[in-house]
Amino acid sequence: MKRTFFLIILIIATFSTTYSQSKEQLNQRPHPVKIFFMSGIDAFNAHNLDEFMKQFAEDVDMYTPTGWLRGKDAVRARFSETFQQFPSVKMEIEDLQIREIKNGTVLVDFKWRTYPRGTGSAFHGVGSGVYIKRKGKWVEVLEHETIVKIDEGIRIGNK
Repeated sequence: MKRTFFLIILIIATFSTTYSQSKEQLNQRPHPVKIFFMSGIDAFNAHNLDEFMKQFAEDVDMYTPTGWLRGKDAVRARFSETFQQFPSVKMEIEDLQIREIKNGTVLVDFKWRTYPRGTGSAFHGVGSGVYIKRKGKWVEVLEHETIVKIDEGIRIGNK
């Protein structure tokens, strides 16, 4: 019984991912959330905090490697501090998957690398986010990020 249940879940997950990817490929253009997400990464890398913050809803909840951030003001404070502490910080997205769960709700799964010094040693991680359409605009309402690897040469707590 358990085996059948898990097999059904696996088939559904595989089908929905394949369907989302083939839908995007058929349209020959990326999903608007993918464009929006990557514009946020560009803003992060430019240390443009105001532009970066356009990604997030006022009531966003974000779990980061340093703990929960509740609300847009907490997210802004965290990344303002990050840009001050690490003036060369950069982020790369290695893999980005977009799945439209229903009209107006999108799940984003991604792998990332963050270089505190801009290059060299990095934190590697995975994340997921939920974007919803509010008043005609996409915003992120929930995000979870986890570090899966830390390159040699990074000292936690030091620049």
